[in-house]
Amino acid sequence: MPDEIEVPLEQSQEHIHEAHEEQEKHRAGHGEGGEGGEGGKEGKGKDGWVRFIAVLTAILAVVAAVGALKSGLLVNEALLAKNNALLSKSEQVKNLTQKSDDYNYYQATGLKALIYQTAAQGLPPGSPVAADDRKQSAHYKDKQAEIKKQADDSDAKSNEAEKEVKRANEESDHIMEKHHLFAFSVSLCQIAIALSAIAALTRSRRVWFFGLAAGALGVLALVAGFAGLHPPQWLVF
Repeated sequence: MPDEIEVPLEQSQEHIHEAHEEQEKHRAGHGEGGEGGEGGKEGKGKDGWVRFIAVLTAILAVVAAVGALKSGLLVNEALLAKNNALLSKSEQVKNLTQKSDDYNYYQATGLKALIYQTAAQGLPPGSPVAADDRKQSAHYKDKQAEIKKQADDSDAKSNEAEKEVKRANEESDHIMEKHHLFAFSVSLCQIAIALSAIAALTRSRRVWFFGLAAGALGVLALVAGFAGLHPPQWLVF
């Protein structure tokens, strides 16, 4: 099982908290220096923006946590399906081996029946030995029919196991496709959280807009995963 996806919420929140404290110190410095009015409004605006980033980061962390949990559950389901495929493959190999053994036994039994039949034909009619040989030949022919039935049963079981292997592998691949979508959602949310922390520290709204875009895509990927949509082919790695 792959390592559990971790959401770096604590470090991002620490960075945003540091940015918020710097804003408070900056506002306090302006207040002591006698600057008010427009400067105070600007400080309050930036302070509100940092608070909004903190709230948005917490929401994205929740989305990432849900995606990580669902992704981990899907990986477990995929591994279980793959394990079932391996078990079915083992059953298929066992039945194929049994089928091969049965057909070898079938040929050997048919050879014995032919030997007794040939021996009986070379003896005088009414000979007790000839009658016994014909009896043995008939016995081996009947036994040959039973062996062929066993071989056919092994062949049928092998074919059934092969179908189960294919079904379990397809199920595992389908589950892994859904896992990729949730993992993609978690990655986008992590990127959005990191960009939000950088934006709060650098006071860069441009960086924050990139974080918003990544977060929106992450939420959409999560919704698409729960809706059962298939991820694009380039996302399935």
